[in-house]
Amino acid sequence: MVGLARNARLQAMVAKAEAAMHTAFDQTGTKQRRFLELTCGARTWKHVRRCVARLEYGAQGNNPRFVVTNIAARERNAATLYDQLYCQRGEAENRIKEAQLGLFATRTSCQYFNANQFRILLSALAYTLVERLWAVAL
Repeated sequence: MVGLARNARLQAMVAKAEAAMHTAFDQTGTKQRRFLELTCGARTWKHVRRCVARLEYGAQGNNPRFVVTNIAARERNAATLYDQLYCQRGEAENRIKEAQLGLFATRTSCQYFNANQFRILLSALAYTLVERLWAVAL
């Protein structure tokens, strides 16, 4: 699954749903959220792909997100696909970023997980040793 940039063609596909959400928000005052299934195909793609549009309309206006996937509709519905797979992937990336920043482990560029994990462990060990040295000696 990959996020897809908003473009004029995708906007045209979801325009009616966004207008309906705008009307519903004006009537109720509550944030509106809807998922749509689309088929997308760029000229450079070999196949037409399944796209999921997550549409939100609230006090700050319209907030659409588009995701392209090769997971079949019979396996996962649009809401589950977006909330449980795509958003969770983003959360995992946030945890990786926290580890990199917290342990000064910005050099996790190796293609193998074990090598990157070893670098992070060495950084954590070095940090702990320096912290203890400061506490004991200074």
